[in-house]
Amino acid sequence: MHVALLGSEQDPQIKHIAMALSQSATPFYYANTAQFGTEWTISYDPDFDDGLIHFNSPSLCDQPRVTFSNTQAAYWHEYLPGTLKRTHATPDTKGTAAQSTDTERADTSSKSTTFEREFGWIEQERASTLLCWFSYTDIKWVNAIDAVRSHQCKPYQSRIAGKLGAHIPYTFVGNAPEVASQFCNNMREVIYKPVRGGRTAQFVNKQPNMRPLLNTLLSERPVTFQKYIGGVNVRSYVLGQDVLSVQIDSDELDYRNDDKASVSITIVPNEVQQLAIAICQALGMHWCAIDWRKSAKGKYFFLEANPSPYFLKVEQDTGLDITGRLVELLSKT
Repeated sequence: MHVALLGSEQDPQIKHIAMALSQSATPFYYANTAQFGTEWTISYDPDFDDGLIHFNSPSLCDQPRVTFSNTQAAYWHEYLPGTLKRTHATPDTKGTAAQSTDTERADTSSKSTTFEREFGWIEQERASTLLCWFSYTDIKWVNAIDAVRSHQCKPYQSRIAGKLGAHIPYTFVGNAPEVASQFCNNMREVIYKPVRGGRTAQFVNKQPNMRPLLNTLLSERPVTFQKYIGGVNVRSYVLGQDVLSVQIDSDELDYRNDDKASVSITIVPNEVQQLAIAICQALGMHWCAIDWRKSAKGKYFFLEANPSPYFLKVEQDTGLDITGRLVELLSKT
């Protein structure tokens, strides 16, 4: 039985897990989704309810193929989109742009749009084929695609955590300017976050009349506004029934912007540990990193649960054995 490693084989965390699996004599293979179709392929039989992963290089796996059913577990680190090269010749663009005729520019633009549409369609076909594998429930996905998608909608995570008893900061999500304006006016300090992620948090620069600014901003994209909670950052790594917590000290609002942020082991109350385990399980995860904001009064506010967190630096700085527990999750059914 093999363990699949979903991510680039050059990624430090993937390489680290691969080494740990090797040391425990656990067979594994790499599945870099950016190379799906070139370095490895899939064949699936829905009637037989099984499939094969085919490898074009021995560096990816010790066998030329592995069945879905012989994949014991899969470590989801990162889904990487594919790349598509143009298969048709591009128009001759010799000379300066000024020498190009309007017809030539229109033709180039049209072909570029067609190519982009073709690429989008092919990427959808790739993703749908991979879904045959991602949704194969006999594999212990650490974590499964539904858990990964829950992290793409952090308000959903907050709703689940709140139902389990977690404290949630006052939050606005949406693009209705009149409600957003009222929310900002009612809060002393407000921070901005993306709804899905991809950018760090920042303070909202409150002004006497914010409505025109909000009208412009929210016409472009929805936002998450949240009441600022003074205190310290705590991250709890949940691995099955184990909870390992660290405090992250930083002078920045978002410690990801701070190269000088320091990490130290901290002990969180038992009720917070049990809540962390309950949140992890309710979101369909075998492991995760839960970010809390601990207020000056010792109250823990839930921020998010990351289903594929980075942990190497935390492990190196603190000595916590996250790797061993993660390998144990992958090795045992």
